[in-house]
Amino acid sequence: MKNKQFSHYDIIGDIHGHADALIRLLNKMGYQTNPDGIYAHPDRLAVFLGDYIDRGPQQSQVVNIVKSMVEYGSALAIMGNHEFNAICYHSSHPETGKPLRKHNKQTLKQHQAFLKEYPLAKKDTRAIINWFKTLPVFIEFDEFRVIHACWNETALESIEPLLKTGNRLTQELLLKAGTPDTNEFYAIETLLKGLEIALPEGNLFYDKDGSPRTHIRVKWWQNDAATYRDYALLPDSSLNDISNMPLAKTILKPEYNNAKPVLFGHYWFTGKPQIQKDNVACLDYSLGNEEKLVCYQWNKGDKKLSNDQFVIVDHYE
Repeated sequence: MKNKQFSHYDIIGDIHGHADALIRLLNKMGYQTNPDGIYAHPDRLAVFLGDYIDRGPQQSQVVNIVKSMVEYGSALAIMGNHEFNAICYHSSHPETGKPLRKHNKQTLKQHQAFLKEYPLAKKDTRAIINWFKTLPVFIEFDEFRVIHACWNETALESIEPLLKTGNRLTQELLLKAGTPDTNEFYAIETLLKGLEIALPEGNLFYDKDGSPRTHIRVKWWQNDAATYRDYALLPDSSLNDISNMPLAKTILKPEYNNAKPVLFGHYWFTGKPQIQKDNVACLDYSLGNEEKLVCYQWNKGDKKLSNDQFVIVDHYE
């Protein structure tokens, strides 16, 4: 199946270690296992948007499903911020010997589900981290494109010279992106974690992990927001903590005007899945918080996105 050509695609949002929901979704869409236990569909290709790990109780099962499908040719998969963070957590800088991602209370809390199944420095762990390194940062199809968090031309242009064939990280890019305050660090932060702006001085909010934040992720696909609260891309529970002051005039608001649809995950949406624009859709509906796993089905001949093409499974089905 490795070289089979597909024109129908199932783009699947963040899984975060919830294999049972992933299996229900694949079964719902007609994927079946071959004699080796690998899921495949005769006419459709799965496209995974990253964040396979952390949070949930079935880390290795999710990784094995996704990895085996990619290797068999029944799926493609891109890198999420959790895979990038894992690479950095388990990798050391060749000059300093220090991990690229600090080992502290906060990062341990974020990564503990993965570490429970893949402890530091174990052979199986190294193999999976090496596989994460093969995942592309984005994929460009003829009809649409996928990225984990944010399609930003400036960030993409800044890392393009350092990408391998297939939009994969080179060791040089990994080291630079794992070093705070470099251009590459900010580029990968934007692409895999979202575009952020600073709140007015003296303002902050607490994220889902209870950590204080002075910057907010924003709705990068639109530029008509007038206040910080309008522009913030946060759960409703956090919006009341965001200033309703007018946005500073110095804030640039890039809008995604490219006609080619872009699909992404990452943002922990809730409620009924819906497109953000006819060429923009988020597919992360908080399965990591035991809500929904969402897929968007793109079919041959489609030109724009539609609310009629979501496939959904609930965590508690």
